[in-house]
Amino acid sequence: MTQRQLYVGLLSLALAACDSETAGDTAAAGGAKRVSSSSSSHTISSGTTVEATIRDEITSLHNTVGQELTATVSQNVMDGKGRVVIPAGSPVALHISAISPAKAGETSSEGNLELTVTSVTVNGSSHNENVVVRSIPHTMKGRGITKGVAEDLAVGTAIGAIAGQVIGKNPKSTAIGAAAGAVAGGAVAVAGAQRDIVVAPGTRIAFSLPNAITVAVK
Repeated sequence: MTQRQLYVGLLSLALAACDSETAGDTAAAGGAKRVSSSSSSHTISSGTTVEATIRDEITSLHNTVGQELTATVSQNVMDGKGRVVIPAGSPVALHISAISPAKAGETSSEGNLELTVTSVTVNGSSHNENVVVRSIPHTMKGRGITKGVAEDLAVGTAIGAIAGQVIGKNPKSTAIGAAAGAVAGGAVAVAGAQRDIVVAPGTRIAFSLPNAITVAVK
């Protein structure tokens, strides 16, 4: 073998080694790229319906506008491919944006209650929302014989008794007048009585997301 042939052979080996190293680096880079691409995200679009369960009782007798409440997502919320984006049990922050009892004397009135969903927390990350919920299952509960109702009854009875005594001038007339006055006083009391809107603990509500929610999946 001549010196020229030896030189050419060594050069060929060196080039082959460089090509092999370059191919290895490329493969490694491709592998790293594939690993990083395994991290993805799942998204549910705006308009997706979410069901939530209210934790505590709400009543127009005790609660007021502006109070903060807590609910939890009732069931998994999935994207279009059936992948879970919001797991059941995720916290939902609410606040009372409107609440009032039925109007006095309106026995058919249902009062007023509005809740605003302010955020949904998914895997520790809070997603701001701002959607008002008005369709809330509830019952109406009368306040019973309150101080004001008792006063109406007492005043009606007293006035009736006085009127009966003046008109009839005998105990029987006084008793009849008292009874009539009690009935009248009761009518006034009923007209002025209030009925409270009550939402039981564990009540479910539903709302549509105004904003899309995207969560990272490792």
